[in-house]
Order: sequence, then C-alpha cells, then structure tokens
Amino acid sequence: MKNLRFISVATVALFLGSLTLQGTVPVKKTVSQFLSMSKSDTTVCELTGVVSRIRNKDFNRLFIKDRTGTVLIYGFSDAQGRGIMALDIRKGDTLTVQGRRYVYNRSVIEMKGARYIRHSEGPDHANVPAANELDKNPTFKGSEGLAKFSQWVHQNLVYPTEAKDPSVDRKVVVQFVVGTNGSVQEVQIVRGSHPALNEEAMRVIRKSPKWKPGMVDGHAVRCTYQIPVVFPENK
Repeated sequence: MKNLRFISVATVALFLGSLTLQGTVPVKKTVSQFLSMSKSDTTVCELTGVVSRIRNKDFNRLFIKDRTGTVLIYGFSDAQGRGIMALDIRKGDTLTVQGRRYVYNRSVIEMKGARYIRHSEGPDHANVPAANELDKNPTFKGSEGLAKFSQWVHQNLVYPTEAKDPSVDRKVVVQFVVGTNGSVQEVQIVRGSHPALNEEAMRVIRKSPKWKPGMVDGHAVRCTYQIPVVFPENK
C-alpha cells in the first residue's frame, strides 16, 4: 500500500469543521461579544481583528484582537486548505475568520477550526526586524551567530601575493545579507584595505553555503550582518 496517504487528526478536524460552516449565515461580532456567548450557543460568528501573536504556524494557531479584547483562533484554513504560511499572514495583519465558540478545558475560550475569509497586510508586514526582534537567529551549519561562519571564511581565504606587504592593513570589514532562502546576498565592503584583499574577502563570503534564515512569527526574514575578515600572516 505504498500509495496510501495518512492525514493528521488536526487536518481532519479542520476539514470537518469547515464543512459544518457551509450553508450557515455568520453573525458579525466583536471579540468581547464572542467571548461572552453562552456555552450552548452554536452560532457561526465572524470575527475581524489584528493578529497580535502567532502561536504555532504549523497548526495555524494565532491570536487576534480588536478594540474589545483578544481571542485565540485555534486552527483555520481557506477553501484550498491554506493557512498562515501559504497565505503569508504576519503579526500586525488584519484577519477575518468565521467559526463557532469553543471552550477548552472548561476555561479557555477560542474559535476552533475556523474558516479563513480574508486578510490585509499591516503597516509592518514587509519590514525587516531588528536583531533583538528575531524569534530565531540565522544559523550557519547549525550554529547561531557569526563565530562558525567566521571560522569557515578564514579556512577558505587565499592571501593575495600582491597584498603581502607589512604596510598593508590585513583587516577588511564586510557586510552581507542572509536572505529569506538562506543564501548570502548583497556582499559589500564596509571598511576596506588593499583592493586584492577586499576582492578576496567578498569572493569567499559570496560562495558561502546556505544558512537557515532568521525567523519572526514563523516567517523567514532578511538579516544583515557585518564581519571582520583578518588575513593571517602565515597564509
């Protein structure tokens, strides 16, 4: 049975939940109104709010808030089964979903297995976050930061013969971007020295293996780094 495909329980639940919404007329509510509904109320509601936190991108769980409160959307998808990643939903975007009130563990009120209706990008949707805003830093060969990458760069340097002069500064500072696909891009000299050293430093950094990109709210983001490249005397 090599062609048999397994479907997760979460996927089935979302699919069945979307089926139960067919043919119903949703009632628009504020978050506060949704939270205050009775336990027996099975009304299909429509909520619109700003995404305040993405809890789990793989299971499409996030929080939205409006002027009246905040609520957990515990899994959602559109008609094609797409969720947070495929729809490119990010913190600060405005999201509209439809679903029923559900109480988990007798205390947590949420909308479970919701149907995605639409979303619009927030003002910071495409912004590159500062280093201290990253949920996960870029990694090079399994190691965060620049230490391992710096070691790799120095192992691959070739000291140009024409620059081997005691009067030449052996230090070059290079800036580069780790792109959303993990590739090293936009390599440039920030503080240069001999032209041959500048070119060699950029050559090595441009041939870098791919990194794992930095992440914010489950999305890969561009990150800018600067690295000093010091050519050792014994090279």
